Amino acid sequence: MSMASLGIKNIEVFVPGLKEGTVNLLYGPPGSGKSILGMQYLSHGARRGEEVLYISLDQSGVSVAKDFENLDLLLDDIYIFDAFPIISGKAEVKPVREVTPIAYPIKMKEIGKKEKMFEADVLSLQSTLKNVFDRRRYERVVVDSITSLRYFYMRGLNPMAGVHAFLQFLLTYSHSTVLVIAEDFEDLLIEKSIMDSVFYLQKVPNSNKAINLIVEKSSFKCDVENIPLKLTNSGFGVEEKFYLKFVRRKGA
Repeated sequence: MSMASLGIKNIEVFVPGLKEGTVNLLYGPPGSGKSILGMQYLSHGARRGEEVLYISLDQSGVSVAKDFENLDLLLDDIYIFDAFPIISGKAEVKPVREVTPIAYPIKMKEIGKKEKMFEADVLSLQSTLKNVFDRRRYERVVVDSITSLRYFYMRGLNPMAGVHAFLQFLLTYSHSTVLVIAEDFEDLLIEKSIMDSVFYLQKVPNSNKAINLIVEKSSFKCDVENIPLKLTNSGFGVEEKFYLKFVRRKGA
């Protein structure tokens, strides 16, 4: 079984990675480090020479670059595609929609200082991304976040149905190992059901650097379901004492 590593230091002992060609979920409360882990996953692939794509549905590329400028991650060769819901209000459902303007991903190192907005609804977003996936094959894709996707829905479409349809679209067209990010909500049951793996990031009380990675669902055997992580300038790593204790016990 081929796996795409999450890129977290020492994580492979516990989580070998994401099964290639699958869609997976990472969710948790605000500030738990979901976007950092997602970007770390892409950075690891970029270091291996893979084509990787970050789809931002709640921030511009300029804002994303600023958020990560103080982290020691290889971001230059990560492609980024950003989109915003149509500002003029929820669009009416039409039999045929034109995607205007056409939007393409650019590499993080090519992002300028000016904010550029690609306005879309669910249908035009999917049409544009289909074109993106047809033009280039990305080994890894991160979608940040499907929670924001709910603001892209049109009149006559249920927002949750739109989210579910978008996930099915990713399964059909991306041909990538996808990590989808979501905020911590109770109504993620439908999304979880079609995911290959599901991870939850849990904030440790009274700490800004300690996070627990909880494996809720996976296609691989997992000996530990709650893995303590520590955040550094190089991204997340497994808490060293926990890692060494586990390795010694396995080797005994």
